[in-house]
Amino acid sequence: MDKTAQAFVDFATDLCYDDLTQKAIHAVKRSVVDSIGCAIGAFHAEPLRAIRSMAARTRSTTPATIMGTAIRTSPEMAAIANGAMIRYSDFSDDYFGGSGDTGPHPSDNIGGLFAAAESAGRDSKRLMVGIAIAYEACGQLVDKTALGVRGWDYPVFHAIATALGAGNILGLSGTQMSDALALAIVPNICLNQSRSGDLSIWKGLRGPNGSRNGLFAAELAREGITGPVDPFEGKAGFMKQLGNTFELGQFADRSTAFKIERTYFKCLPIRYTVQLPVLIAFKLRVQVQHDAIESVCVYLEKRSVVTRTGKPEYWDPQTGETANHSSPYLIAAALIDGEITPATFTPQRYRNADVLALTRKIRIEEDMTFTAAFPRTFQCRIAVTTRSGGKITLQESNPRGHPSNPLSDQEIEEKFLKQTDPVLPGRQSRALLDQLWALEKIDDISRLFPLMRVPASRRKYPD
Repeated sequence: MDKTAQAFVDFATDLCYDDLTQKAIHAVKRSVVDSIGCAIGAFHAEPLRAIRSMAARTRSTTPATIMGTAIRTSPEMAAIANGAMIRYSDFSDDYFGGSGDTGPHPSDNIGGLFAAAESAGRDSKRLMVGIAIAYEACGQLVDKTALGVRGWDYPVFHAIATALGAGNILGLSGTQMSDALALAIVPNICLNQSRSGDLSIWKGLRGPNGSRNGLFAAELAREGITGPVDPFEGKAGFMKQLGNTFELGQFADRSTAFKIERTYFKCLPIRYTVQLPVLIAFKLRVQVQHDAIESVCVYLEKRSVVTRTGKPEYWDPQTGETANHSSPYLIAAALIDGEITPATFTPQRYRNADVLALTRKIRIEEDMTFTAAFPRTFQCRIAVTTRSGGKITLQESNPRGHPSNPLSDQEIEEKFLKQTDPVLPGRQSRALLDQLWALEKIDDISRLFPLMRVPASRRKYPD
């Protein structure tokens, strides 16, 4: 086995609950609270209903539950259904590393890991170890690789991370873990076409699908299916395809912080690199009326710069998914509306003539000092020129939720309840939240799912 694979296997096979620091344990719980809140908040979205309908047609002798329902399905279908719920509203967490490459959203793995733990009858401590492993694997890969430059996409990171985390949860041996890792990597390289042009529903599902593939890889290995040798360093392996030879950094232990402790949480349901520009736009709105604006120039680090020639769809969004990722549209919506809500991603809003007119007045340019500081520091400056010739400029750093400007536990609770209260009765939301904060005390993961179940009286349609 190549040394990169061996390092992952050794870490994932050996880690146990006693190796987690109190900070890591608390960080795991913060990410679980945040993720389950996102899942319940997105429950009624039509694409999620479609996935649940598919999952309900599958039966298993080792079933896992779909969050919000009593549906018991195969672990793999539960992995994508639950992961899709967590990811759908684009409110889930993120991670940026040394390369500054895109994503991934490490919570995309949580659906697969819950499915692994429930189907195998594991307790919450084993689940928490699996989550810490998955976040560590994602972080290591983001720190050392740059997929986008060769046209690949990051769901393979989730296949790797979930295979390792689920492998630990399922109790795989070192040899089985090696096979699970290889079976996660080699079959699951993904194309970056998912993020080109007008974005489709699949864009938000590809990460959870990677997690599903990782769980399947771990299950295959448990049954004795072997995987290709040297998946990272082989002559046609991961590094060869990337054109990027790399060495992993130090893995976390009781003396080194876990990657999950540096999670990037969102305070707005939009892509992470647009959080700060939109927050600045909210403040600028107080100082200038949108119909008095002649032009807007947004200065960002290089990776976040988009142009009309490179991304013309961002200045003329045709889908909610594109609107969610369009920095010029979101800044225009913030300047006009002063808020980002589910209505922001409806055709009535992203095709609105006034919003589109302001969107087309926005350009985005690089500030080289911002590029040099990224990704450890996020910075943005917005300069507004008014029709009368006046200029208003505002610059800020690190949006709320950035590791250097973290959300408090109370803010994570408020975010959770804001999403769950419209879907679950208030008392049920609070009971679920209390159980998630006490996650390490739960001896049977299946006990959590009744607390997530959406009552019939709160459903917009029957499952």
